[in-house]
Amino acid sequence: MFCHQTFHHLVEQEKALAEFHRVLKPGGYLLFAESTQAYIDTWVIRWFFRHPMQVQKTAPQYLAMLRQQGFAFSEANVSYPYLWWSRAKDFGLLERLKLRKPPAPGQREETLINAVVRKPLAEEAACCAP
Repeated sequence: MFCHQTFHHLVEQEKALAEFHRVLKPGGYLLFAESTQAYIDTWVIRWFFRHPMQVQKTAPQYLAMLRQQGFAFSEANVSYPYLWWSRAKDFGLLERLKLRKPPAPGQREETLINAVVRKPLAEEAACCAP
C-alpha cells in the first residue's frame, strides 16, 4: 500500500491509518511519505494552500502514530529527505550560495518523512502483545 503526501490534508488521521491497517494483509507493507508540520507551516505553503493546521505533525509524531496503530519498523526503514524546496524559509538559497552550512540530521526540524512500515503477522502480534 502506498500513501504519498496525503495525511497533512486529513483531519481524522488516526481513523484513516486504522483503515489502512485493517485492509492491509498481515505481513503487508505500507509506504508512507509525508510533509511535516515544519514544512506545512512555512509562509509560502500557507500563502498558496489551505491545510487543517490543527492536525499537522512532526516527524516523530507521525512515527509514533504509525507505531500506535500497530505497524512495525526500525529506524533503518525511515528516511528524512532534505530537498531544496523544504529548506528553511529561503528554500536553501543561502546554502547554495555557501553563505550557510546545512544543518546536520538530528539538528534540524525535519520537513519530510518517508517510512516503510509493516503490519505484523498474526503470530508476531500475539507473541508480543502486552
